[in-house]
Amino acid sequence: MVKLKHNSLRDDRTSQIVSWGHWFALFNIFLVIILGSRYLFIADWPQTLLGRIYAIISCIGHFSFLTFVVYLILLFPLSFIIQSSKWQRIIAVIVATIAITTLLIDIEVFSRFRMHLNFSIWQVLTSPDDNILSAEWQKLFIFVPFILLLETVFAIWSWRKLRSLSKRSRFCLPIIIVFVLCFLSSHLIHIWADANFYRPITMQRSSLPVSYPLTARHFLERYGFIEAGNYESRFKQEGNPFAIAIEYPLAKINYERTKSPYNILMIVVDEWQTADQQKNMPKLTDYAQQNVEFVNHYSSSNESFLGEFSLFYGLDPNYYNSILASHKSSVFIDTLAKQRYNLGLFSSDGFDHPLYRYALLSNFSMPIVAKKQSYQATSDLWLTWYNEQKKTDNSAPWFSIIEYKQMQKEGTSKQQKDLDEAIARVIEQIKHSSDIDKTIVVITASNRQSKSDQHAFDRQLLNVPLVIGWPNKGHEVITSTTSHVDIMQTLMQDALNVTTSAKQYSQGENLFAPNNRKWLIAGTETDIAALYPSQTILIDSTGYYQIYDLNNQRQKNEKLGLSTFLQLVTENRRFMVAH
Repeated sequence: MVKLKHNSLRDDRTSQIVSWGHWFALFNIFLVIILGSRYLFIADWPQTLLGRIYAIISCIGHFSFLTFVVYLILLFPLSFIIQSSKWQRIIAVIVATIAITTLLIDIEVFSRFRMHLNFSIWQVLTSPDDNILSAEWQKLFIFVPFILLLETVFAIWSWRKLRSLSKRSRFCLPIIIVFVLCFLSSHLIHIWADANFYRPITMQRSSLPVSYPLTARHFLERYGFIEAGNYESRFKQEGNPFAIAIEYPLAKINYERTKSPYNILMIVVDEWQTADQQKNMPKLTDYAQQNVEFVNHYSSSNESFLGEFSLFYGLDPNYYNSILASHKSSVFIDTLAKQRYNLGLFSSDGFDHPLYRYALLSNFSMPIVAKKQSYQATSDLWLTWYNEQKKTDNSAPWFSIIEYKQMQKEGTSKQQKDLDEAIARVIEQIKHSSDIDKTIVVITASNRQSKSDQHAFDRQLLNVPLVIGWPNKGHEVITSTTSHVDIMQTLMQDALNVTTSAKQYSQGENLFAPNNRKWLIAGTETDIAALYPSQTILIDSTGYYQIYDLNNQRQKNEKLGLSTFLQLVTENRRFMVAH
């Protein structure tokens, strides 16, 4: 009888602890939802009703689920192990305080970096080079005693009122149903949005911490709910649906009109390097020796389309998907149109890449099927257009892009000689028509030929030629480091007389002005690369970083300081929508 009585008391105490744990978890669910709602004000607020509804229900569903999982994993099992209600409450209060403090830190990290807290970012925040934590980060821990007090007060009160609370448990069922419906419906809505490229929802994918919204594209394709291959096609045309919204430019572009505007010709070569010019391109070498040569010029990526993106937008490649998804034209092209430039656009592959068709040149009619052609054929088309411009009694300036794309992957001396001849024909035509004294000629490469064993951000891989023929500027060799993002800014300021601060539309520097940059911008669609004089720092979209020396050897023991991390990520996030 004594044993049965003891077991009965033990089971009753366990039942009370479990019941109290449910109320404690429910209290923290409401608290976490209230605190977590701040993410909705930090991230870009959707412009559509459905996007806003999804933001609210996903916040409720996600944080209620996350809090319950923490309770289920950490506290619920202890209810059957620890029979002391006092120790159960103490442990629960400590766990809740630590979890909510972590949430507050993550909110602050997200507000500054648009990234969520992880081990790599925590290492950065606690870097000894930055005196453990900066004063601003230390302020967060002022709230810890208040959180501890709040959790303690509720833990004691709810235990004392457990009997009366249990009588009101029927009111909890509708609340729990709401939480479950919010969680399930948010994932179902995201499945639909992902399959249909509904960006007001998909762009929220990374807004909440530890959030992994469901996708079911293959399932929907298999059973005929969406057309097979449609997603891949739209992804190519519209970019990553998870790309967050950006504000580009940050301010209205203002400029001063001039009576004698410059003509502008941009010649961009795919997979080209300085050695090619010196060996097999004598005419271009002769032209370079009469104009301005930039011998330490770098593309922003080893991918040609990303190099071209930085060239015309003045932004690092991380912004590519956001620009493509929003079909934003370059402010450079927009400013040319506002100043009534005649535009001539020519490419060996017919501007076949989505960058041109759905963003940069989306305001222009493009042939449905891109036609590939040789270097010489591309020059022929340009010469025909140019001669027509000269015949027209029109004083308007002109802007032209000529893209020479290699039709074969392997570079050959024959191709390089053909390229040299094709460029020379264009420049000679401008000279013969006497336009050379009022025409800016920019000749560069989108990227450089690479070898399979080269690192993606090898300096030799990113180093490309840049030659600029600028009226009234003689021969000069500029040895300071320059980047593709500098070219658009220089043309905006010195050719188009834009008076708006360059920080509002570009990440570059003026090519002809002294600069005090500490690093060069490079990257991919997801990674940031900062090229310092002695090392390269690579940061991915989640904040994990790697440091390489100039021989592309990873420096595993070297740590990144908070101030450096803050500079890099802040610059990279400057055009992203913030509230």
